[in-house]
Amino acid sequence: MSQKVREYYQRDFRKDFFTAPELDRAFGYALAEHMAELIRDFGEPVLLELGGGSGVLAYDVLSYFREKEPELFERLRYYIYDFSPTLIDIQRKRLKDFEGKVFWCEHLFPFEGVVFSNEFFDCLPVHVVKEGKELFVKNGQEVWLELEDERVKEMLKRMGYEGLSQIVEVCVDCVEFLRELSKNLIGGYHLVIDYGYTSQELYRFPEGTVLGYRSHRVEKNPLKSQKPVDITAHVNFSVLEEYGKDFGLERVYLKSMRDFLLESSAFVQELEILGFSQEPEDIERFSRLKTMLLSMGDRFRVLLQRALSSNS
Repeated sequence: MSQKVREYYQRDFRKDFFTAPELDRAFGYALAEHMAELIRDFGEPVLLELGGGSGVLAYDVLSYFREKEPELFERLRYYIYDFSPTLIDIQRKRLKDFEGKVFWCEHLFPFEGVVFSNEFFDCLPVHVVKEGKELFVKNGQEVWLELEDERVKEMLKRMGYEGLSQIVEVCVDCVEFLRELSKNLIGGYHLVIDYGYTSQELYRFPEGTVLGYRSHRVEKNPLKSQKPVDITAHVNFSVLEEYGKDFGLERVYLKSMRDFLLESSAFVQELEILGFSQEPEDIERFSRLKTMLLSMGDRFRVLLQRALSSNS
C-alpha cells in the first residue's frame, strides 16, 4: 500500500464517523454467520479485517463465533490490518476479552480464510478525470490539466470509459491493493462491503462521487478544505470484478446490503424479536436496523470473490 494511504489511515479523525457496525451488533452477527460457512472446511482459518475502526465489528464477529460456533472459534485467528496508533489502542481495549485470539498487522501475509472489509476501499485515493483531463488543486483552486498518468489511461480504456462526457473517478490504489491481497490469499475468499456502483450505474453520477466528512457533517468542497477532512469516493465494483479476474479472484456474487442482511437468519431473528418488543432500548435498536435496510441497503453493496488457486 502506498505511503500516502498509510498516512491517511494514521490520522485520528477517522474515528469520528459512524459505519454500519456502530449501529447494531446484528450487522456483525450477519457477517459472522456468513463467514462461518465460508471457513468451515479450513483447518486453521484466518479472518483478516482491513481497517478495524473502533473494533466494534471485530468484537461482534468474535462474540458470534464464541457463542454460536465454539469449535470454529477455537480454530480461527483474527487479524486486523491497520496503521493508526490511536485506533489500534482503542481496538485493543475493546477486544481485551479476546486476548490471544486477535492480532494486528501492517503488512499482508500468506493465509487461508477470509479477508473482509467494511468501508475500506472508499477511503483509497482516486484520480478525478473528465474528457482527457485530470483535476488537481493548487492554492485552494481547482485546476484541470491534461491526463498524463498511463495507469489511469489504461484503466479508462479497459473499462470502456474513454468516451464518457462526465466525471469519472479512477482508483489505481484499489487495483494495486487487490493485486497485493490476491498474492497472499492462498485459499479462501475476499468480501467487500461498501457504498458504490457498477459500470452500468455510472451515469447516475455525472459530477462524480467525491465527498468530504468532518465531525459527522458533509463538507461541500472537501478538496478546498484547509482542515483535516475524511475524503471518500464511491467504490467501482465493476473495477474490482474486472481486475480481480486477472489476479485469480472469481466473482461469487454482488448484491445489495439489504439482500445480504435479509438472507441472514441471525439478522432476521434479531429484527423479528425487536419488532415485537415494547422496551425502549429494543425500539431504538429496531429503528437502527431499519436504517441499515432502508437508508443504507441500496447504497451499499456486498461483493464476494473466491481465490481460484494459490496466487503466490
